[in-house]
Amino acid sequence: MTPAMLVSAVVREVEAATANYRMKAEGQADKKVSVYPQHIPDEEFKDNSYYPLVIVSWQKTEDVTEPDKLGAEAVIGLTFGVYGEDKEAWRDLLSIMERVRQRLLVFRKLENRFRLVLPTKFETIEIQPYPYYFGYATLVYTVAQPNEQMAAGFDRIMQEDNT
Repeated sequence: MTPAMLVSAVVREVEAATANYRMKAEGQADKKVSVYPQHIPDEEFKDNSYYPLVIVSWQKTEDVTEPDKLGAEAVIGLTFGVYGEDKEAWRDLLSIMERVRQRLLVFRKLENRFRLVLPTKFETIEIQPYPYYFGYATLVYTVAQPNEQMAAGFDRIMQEDNT
């Protein structure tokens, strides 16, 4: 369905933005950025091998009915995380965030159906839980808004393509 499709589309863009980025992390000299749709696999954080990471999560969809702005908008949250015992590891966080921000601004329309709405919001927190560093982004995309005229084809519309 639309939220899952949008998450997958943003995941692909984040992967493209970070494909050539490597960093020293968790005892590995050449670690690539892991990108997770919706959540990380082990939410108990028993293992810090997930870092560096970006989590792409759907947060909400709102139907807009203002006269000059009809349609629907979906909010996607990005959580960025890096691990680094070096006190300068925050630079890796900002580098990953900026690579993603630039990619999303250049490629604003995803899969010919989701358009990025400006402004975007990228931010960090002042007090970081060393040796972990986190940043966040909030993105809004226009998405299709169903209407009453679609009732006759509702069963067809609701079929998911799992291929």
